[in-house]
Amino acid sequence: MDFATELTHLPDATDILLERDVQRLGHALHQRLRGKTPGIFETAYWQGLMLDWAMGDPALKTDLFRLVDALPALSSSEQIARHAREYLLAGGRELPTGLGLALRVTENPLAASISAFVIKQNVRRMAGRFIVGHDARHARSKLHKLWDQGFGFTVDLLGEATVNPAESEAYAQRYADLIEFLPGETTGWKASAILDDGPAGFIPRANISLKLSAMDHLLDPADLNGGVGRLLIRVRPLLLRAKELGAFINFDLEQWSLHEITYRLFERIALDPDFSTWPHLGIVVQAYLKNAGQDLDRLLLLSSKRGTPFTVRLVKGAYWDYEVVKAGLHGYPCPVFSQKDHTDANYERLVRRLLDHHATIHAAFGTHNLRTICVALAHAENLGLKPGAFELQMLYGMAEPERDLLRDLGHRVRLYAPVGDLLTGMAYLVRRLLENTANSSFLRLSHHEHIDIDQLMAKPEPPPDEDSAVLERRSRLSANLTVPFQNCPLADFTSSETRAALAQAVAEVEKQMPWQVPVVINGHTRTNGTALFHVTPNLKTRIATSTSTATLEEVGQAVGFAKKAWPAWRDLPLETRAARVNDLGARLEKDRLRLTAMEIHEQAKPWREADADVAEAIDFCRYYARQALIELAPRTQGNLPGEINTLTYEGRGVCAVIAPWNFPLAILCGMTTAALVAGNAVLLKPAEQANAIAFAFHQHALAAGIPSGILAFLPGDGAIVGDALIRHRDVVQIAFTGSREVGTAILRQASEIVPGQEMIKRVVCEMGGKNAIIVDDDADLDEAVTGVIQSAFGYAGQKCSACSRLIIVGGIHENFVHRLRLAVEALVPSSAALADCLLPPVIDEASHGKLWSIINEPGADVRVLHRGRADSTGWFVPPAIFEVSDPRHPLMQREYFGPILTVFAARDFSHALEVANLSDFALTGTVYTRSPRHLDEARKAFRVGNLYLNRPCTGAQVHRQPFGGFKMSGAGTKAGGPGYLLNFAEMRVCTENTMRRGFTPEIL
Repeated sequence: MDFATELTHLPDATDILLERDVQRLGHALHQRLRGKTPGIFETAYWQGLMLDWAMGDPALKTDLFRLVDALPALSSSEQIARHAREYLLAGGRELPTGLGLALRVTENPLAASISAFVIKQNVRRMAGRFIVGHDARHARSKLHKLWDQGFGFTVDLLGEATVNPAESEAYAQRYADLIEFLPGETTGWKASAILDDGPAGFIPRANISLKLSAMDHLLDPADLNGGVGRLLIRVRPLLLRAKELGAFINFDLEQWSLHEITYRLFERIALDPDFSTWPHLGIVVQAYLKNAGQDLDRLLLLSSKRGTPFTVRLVKGAYWDYEVVKAGLHGYPCPVFSQKDHTDANYERLVRRLLDHHATIHAAFGTHNLRTICVALAHAENLGLKPGAFELQMLYGMAEPERDLLRDLGHRVRLYAPVGDLLTGMAYLVRRLLENTANSSFLRLSHHEHIDIDQLMAKPEPPPDEDSAVLERRSRLSANLTVPFQNCPLADFTSSETRAALAQAVAEVEKQMPWQVPVVINGHTRTNGTALFHVTPNLKTRIATSTSTATLEEVGQAVGFAKKAWPAWRDLPLETRAARVNDLGARLEKDRLRLTAMEIHEQAKPWREADADVAEAIDFCRYYARQALIELAPRTQGNLPGEINTLTYEGRGVCAVIAPWNFPLAILCGMTTAALVAGNAVLLKPAEQANAIAFAFHQHALAAGIPSGILAFLPGDGAIVGDALIRHRDVVQIAFTGSREVGTAILRQASEIVPGQEMIKRVVCEMGGKNAIIVDDDADLDEAVTGVIQSAFGYAGQKCSACSRLIIVGGIHENFVHRLRLAVEALVPSSAALADCLLPPVIDEASHGKLWSIINEPGADVRVLHRGRADSTGWFVPPAIFEVSDPRHPLMQREYFGPILTVFAARDFSHALEVANLSDFALTGTVYTRSPRHLDEARKAFRVGNLYLNRPCTGAQVHRQPFGGFKMSGAGTKAGGPGYLLNFAEMRVCTENTMRRGFTPEIL
């Protein structure tokens, strides 16, 4: 029976008998474990005492583990002591007398030095409980000792993040060195029947677990084939050498995003003629994944194809929190079970299936849970399997009583033995601490909380049948305006269907170029006359759009029609306007693939960037439709008898929307729908480089019920069409997003009263940014490098929110710049139509020429850190990194809108904040730091409209991060947030006297 069938299988006599055996074994083993405590819970030691406190105080636990995570980045005693105070004494927390007093006196240099030494030594000892050594040679004595004690091992090289090719290559070389060293080192060890002999004969003593993510820093599910191909080149030589020298290789499974890459690679290796008869290969199945059963079906089929068994290590999964949070943030269906019981039940099902197929696959069960272990032992016993037919795996430094007992019972027990230094091993250490102290941890419940054995051995509840389509349900609910707003999920490229569908759309849409874009006024379309041509930035010889341009006469006509149609639209019920705008979002969502592909070609936005822009446009429709019913609905002011005060909002009139090209659908849609739902007529003037996508939006808006007289489409030269709209006496509202120069010119022009003008023009003006990222001297440099790359070079830096200033604090400067430079060297410009595009071309020839001139001549007193290369087939501009010592240097002050990053070295964090604020702009900013005090200082003193802490400075989400800046970045309006719609409406108050000759109905 396959896994899908087994999910509906009802309990039979075999199940009942197995449960009886599980309970019998569990009670017997538990009795033998009584009185024994894993070392991590021994309160006689510092780490045991700290964990004991942490388990009694969740907030302390969080702060303690964050301190542990930050510790390797802290180089001085003062830093360590300061961070300890900031974390552990947060909010006036009272710690046990001795520790609390010790931390409070650490402002004294001598006390700080002593405390720092004690803290770091104890954390090192704690790490030593879980990590066998900083390298293989250092670890060999511990590994040998484990072998002599009757335990096998699998060595894992710590270090989960690499940020550039050199680091990935170095990590692969560490594996190569390990493969060269470990098999020979173990040959002279004493023989062990249970450890040396398995179902397929001799078991290699050298067992190594590969962490694939660290061997290629560019792995991305959107580029599945590229990732698998690069890994194959790197991994295959390692496996050939392992086969030659006699080492077992296991493929670890990490985050869900890398799942399919890992499985595809394993399948390629397993069926490779050089490895198809080699049994010493393994891969992981994670039971917390909802598709774990399908994974096992897939591996069973693979094993039958190759004819030689391999090993499957069954684990529950170590990234639960990460997967749940990431799925929630992006709106993806969560890949993991939400309840521990469901994971446990799924694990037990998989245990039985693995053992049922023992002739096809060798099973290794990674668990510390006594009940789970007993399910494996009982089912194996019922199948007549001997202990050596499978193995039990546990983590080094955990569950010592359980592992010793199982070894004594004659089972092969293998310990997962990490190797690495304190810095690279910190993420692993924190995961182990979290695992040990979690409320659901079996070891904690059993050995620390001493939960009753019957409760510990209770059968877990199986997961529910989850056939419902989460995304379809979300889409249906979004049509109901009474349902609270939810962000449109971004494309999930872990889905093969998503990848294939977008690839097909990209290919089909390319065939449709060039698009013919008309002028549309009051429903009438014109396609002749003067044409404006735009080539695709991906290939500058290929025309993407041919656009008819609006004339000055047509601008006047459009204003006239809009002014005439406006009152009827203004007077429609608010609910009707909101429903039509909401329906527009649904129509955009249905056409999502085509719209995404259009942006990939017309604006050269890479796959993820283009999809995110379309998703944001959908969000604007749904958010503003709902927000209008809250913000623009009539309301009563005051409650005094004798009068009724009714506050209402109505549209202002004709609104000109002048949109940018860099977010060609989202920003255009956001400004337009805000104006429409507030009751205005809109004259839509798209950017010259974004006419096709804008016209597609216009068509969808009309189909959603926006009257043709209310929404005109006026493409053309901004200096002609845009200027005419701004100056027209009957245009009462202007919504603009673009450059500072154009924005300030619009503000000046709009302030001038012309003859016949009836209303003061109101301008919603969003302009540029010169955004800074501060990297503090205690920052997580892996995250910071990745965040800077994404912020500065995503969409080739063509975002008003992009990072163009990098301010590095203190002694990390040299190391950080080195790692960043090597990462940027891998950013080779390529067509956005390719799934593996890392750096797309810039928008057009003018931008291309301007940026190249800056890269070639950055000015005086500039140190060139990196200047890349690019071919000439498209408007490609390479990434460039410069360094200056003057915070007022033009590179630190002017907005260039391209892949140019300027580095500045700050003395300390206060200096960094001072430099970050030294700009005419105030749009976005980021701080990477692990200091709670510095995070607070940034919140108060980093003066920008959107401040991000420990994440990139781009990618604001509608509703969650209302977007907009001040100073020369804009007038302080926040798109996608509360209050934005009020910019497009007039407020009216009607006061009625309800008293008649002393009669007041309110007090009757």
